[in-house]
Amino acid sequence: MVRKLHTEGRKLGIPVSGTFELTSGCNFNCKMCYIHAHNEKPGEKKELTAAEWLDIGRQAAQAGTVFLLLTGGEPLLRQDFPEIYTGLKQLGMMISINTNGYLLNGKIAELLEKNPPMRLNVTLYADSNDGYRKQCGVGAFDRVVRNIRRMKNAGIETKLNVTFTGENADRCEDIAALVRKLALHCQSTVYTYPPVRKDGAGAPTVRLSPEQAARLRIRWDILRSGSDSMQSALRQLLQMQTRECEDIDRPVEGVRCRAGHTAYWIDSQGKMLMCGMIPVSEGSVTENGFSACWEKTRAFAQSVRMPAKCTACRLRPVCCVCPAACYAETGEFTQAPRYLCEMSECLADELSRLYQEGSNVRNQ
Repeated sequence: MVRKLHTEGRKLGIPVSGTFELTSGCNFNCKMCYIHAHNEKPGEKKELTAAEWLDIGRQAAQAGTVFLLLTGGEPLLRQDFPEIYTGLKQLGMMISINTNGYLLNGKIAELLEKNPPMRLNVTLYADSNDGYRKQCGVGAFDRVVRNIRRMKNAGIETKLNVTFTGENADRCEDIAALVRKLALHCQSTVYTYPPVRKDGAGAPTVRLSPEQAARLRIRWDILRSGSDSMQSALRQLLQMQTRECEDIDRPVEGVRCRAGHTAYWIDSQGKMLMCGMIPVSEGSVTENGFSACWEKTRAFAQSVRMPAKCTACRLRPVCCVCPAACYAETGEFTQAPRYLCEMSECLADELSRLYQEGSNVRNQ
C-alpha cells in the first residue's frame, strides 16, 4: 500500500511523506552526528514555534502528505512536543518519531501510550552504559532499554536503528545479541555521512575505514540473518561478475529514491530540503508557503544527476551510493565518492573470498 501511494504520488507530483526536524538540539553529544551543534549558543538559531509547525502541517496535509516523521536532534526535548504531536495527529497524518529513547518515560510515555504513533524509531548506540558514554557522552543504556521495553509492552510498534562507528564496531556480536533479546526489527548502517550540516564539516574521525565498513557489513548481516543473508550477498556478487560496464561519458542516472519526488524534509528553521543530508534549500516554508517550496524542491530533484562512473559501475548492486552521499563526500552530485568506491571494492573482494572458501569446502 505504501509503495503504491509513492508510485502514484511520483506520477502526480504529490508530497506523500515528509520529515519535520523539530529541533537541532539534543541531550546526547554523539561524535558522528550530522546536525547537532553542541557548542551552539541558546537562541543562536531561531527554531519554529509549535504554531508554525502546525500551520506547516495543515499545508502539508492539504498538499497530500500522508506519512510524517518527527525528528531532530532529539524531538522529545522540546517542551511543546505534546502540543505539536497531538495537533499533527489530529490532521489525519500517520506519525512516526525518531528518538534516542532517553525521554520515553513520564508524561511523554503516557502521551504515546494513550495516543500511539504509527511507529517509534529508537537509535541503539551500544550495549552498555560505558558504551553509551563512549559514543554519546551519556551513560544512558539502562534507561533507554527500559524505555524501549515499556513502549514495546504498550503495543507501540518500535524499530531499532544501529549505526556502527569505530567506537562500537568491536561490540557487533553483543549488540546483535541484544537486538535478538529485544525481539524488535532492526535497521543498521556501517556508513557515516560527513556532518555537512554543522560547523567543522568533514569526515567524522570515529567513522570506520572503507575496509572496516565492508567487513562489518557482511559480519552483521550474517549475525542477523545467517545463511540466507550470505546467499543473497553471493547472488549480488554474481550480478557484479556478469554485469558489463558501459562507456558512459555523461551523468545519466537521476534520483532513484523518494527524495524530492514524493518526500521532503523541513529543517528546524522552516527551510525545505529534498533530503536531510543535502543542505540545499529551495526556500522557507514560513515565508513562501508549502506548495511553492515543494514545486521548487521537485524541480531541483529532477535536475540532479548521479556520476556517470556510478551509473556504469559493476559494483552498483552492492554500493549504497546516492546523491546525498556524493554531495556530502565531494560537494558535488556528479562526482563519485571515493570512500564508497573503496568500500564497495572491499565488499566485493570479501564476498569473493567467502565464495571461494565455500566452494573449496564443498569440493572437499
